[in-house]
Amino acid sequence: MSSENPVETLQRSLRDLMRQNAGSGRVVVGIDALDAESATAFADAFAAAVGEDGTAVFRVTLADDAGGDVREDLVAPFRAGEPFGEGDVAPAGAVLVLDGRFLHAAVLRGLWNFSVWLESHPPIGAPRPELPDGEKTYLRTARPKAAASVIVENSDPAHPVQVFGDFC
Repeated sequence: MSSENPVETLQRSLRDLMRQNAGSGRVVVGIDALDAESATAFADAFAAAVGEDGTAVFRVTLADDAGGDVREDLVAPFRAGEPFGEGDVAPAGAVLVLDGRFLHAAVLRGLWNFSVWLESHPPIGAPRPELPDGEKTYLRTARPKAAASVIVENSDPAHPVQVFGDFC
């Protein structure tokens, strides 16, 4: 029996999937969720898994209204090996892990080499809270579940599970 916990197992599996699918060079990963705190915690754990082998990892949490600034201020200079964010310069093979809400919106969608959509649901039998109009619109128009590289059911953050959606 392994002493590894479910979070570490999933994070390492996603890291390996990212490396397999994102190609070489500087890689940008987006961790998206309606719950900003969950996205940040998940992104922190993912970044730790990516960095286990010495890969240079940079972390940024984005505000809801980050929009086009992300491309010019972070992603483009990161990929070019130029100063970005607070003046960091990423070596070749580095990974930039960004988290926030609404990261699969049209203005940001093409920035990610790899992305994760975190879902979370209330326990069975519990009432479903009504989503604010902005979140309903985002889910309907951006369709983050279909746009993400990976879907993770994160209702229990101590036991996240990768979900394989059937989009047929």
